Amino acid sequence: MLYQTGSTTKLNHIGSINGLGHPFRPAISIIEIMMFIAVMSIAVIGASGYRYFSALQIRWSDSQITAGRIASQLCESWKGQGGGSGAYNPLTDPGIGLNITDASSSLAPQPPADFTLLEDGGHYKVVLGNRTYYSSMSYKIINNVNGNLETLSVIVTWPVNESIPDNTAMTHKPFCLSELLITH
Repeated sequence: MLYQTGSTTKLNHIGSINGLGHPFRPAISIIEIMMFIAVMSIAVIGASGYRYFSALQIRWSDSQITAGRIASQLCESWKGQGGGSGAYNPLTDPGIGLNITDASSSLAPQPPADFTLLEDGGHYKVVLGNRTYYSSMSYKIINNVNGNLETLSVIVTWPVNESIPDNTAMTHKPFCLSELLITH
């Protein structure tokens, strides 16, 4: 409410006078609206990015855990059959419980230096769900005074990028497991 006393105009708590002498209420300016939109956009994009990268890390860790389980299962099954010397064949082991086939040596990981691949080639392809893993099984015999030490090596790899077909050169992420076995 406006009221005049003499030559001055007084304002009450409702508003102020614009250049034309009309009262108006203070409002949100276009700059404040644009700042609000910018802040909210950044918050939404940040939350979406966080969710995307969280899901991606979960998928990568799930693949690594599965590769570790495959390597452990292959190595323990191999140890249960007596270890190195190339006599073990995971393709004919009924207790392994994996969908395992022969793989070409170009797709499977290479064994460590001075290690010998298993007699049947030592390169395998394991399919679990919709993911393909490649495995290499090798051993090394070290003569010792008290007997032989055998080092069993199982390397499991999987493609980092799932959208690239298996028959192309791609980057694989490795999981390596080595165990020491004493034989007499």
